[in-house]
Amino acid sequence: MDSSVIDRCTGTAVVLAGSARRGSDYAGSSARTVAHYRRLGVDVEVVTDPRDDPEAALDQLTDSVGLIVMPGGSPAGLLDVLTVIADGAIGARLIELWHAGTGVSGASAGAMVLCANLTNPEHAGTVVSGLGLVPGLAIPHWSPGSERRWSLPQSGPGSLLWGLPECGGVLIDDDTMVAVGQGAPAVRISGDWEPVSRTGPQRMPL
Repeated sequence: MDSSVIDRCTGTAVVLAGSARRGSDYAGSSARTVAHYRRLGVDVEVVTDPRDDPEAALDQLTDSVGLIVMPGGSPAGLLDVLTVIADGAIGARLIELWHAGTGVSGASAGAMVLCANLTNPEHAGTVVSGLGLVPGLAIPHWSPGSERRWSLPQSGPGSLLWGLPECGGVLIDDDTMVAVGQGAPAVRISGDWEPVSRTGPQRMPL
């Protein structure tokens, strides 16, 4: 799955582990991500934790960055890093780079925050706004039926759902999508879940 993303990106790769807690948790999450990408043949630079030094983090998110990786952890914590710290400057820079062609890879909490909406199983039925790079709402570690524990709305914000199985996901290029990794990623616009094609790009749901 990650190799499929790497193949589409050029330039520097960086990890922004904002879903981890400050300090050793941020360092540990970053180190694990760096080790994973090195096994794939890619060096990843670690972005300074914006909670410690937002200006340093912004200085690292330059136009030369080809891929931003956001690993899993706390979706609420990551959303704060992107939209609250430094008045939302980190999230604004990420969106700016994405519009300019930089790849963005989100795992678990990272995928949740990239969507237009997100929720948390600990606060059933509560939907808040994400970064909006992808329409709908992502359910990580998904398997058929597991979405029931999230108490998700059937209409309105968050009703378009992405089912992202363990070690599987959806690769989005402009207005097309294709399934990558393990499992069977699916999308639910209304009613039943529909599998995302692996054999070729299909149009994104609106």
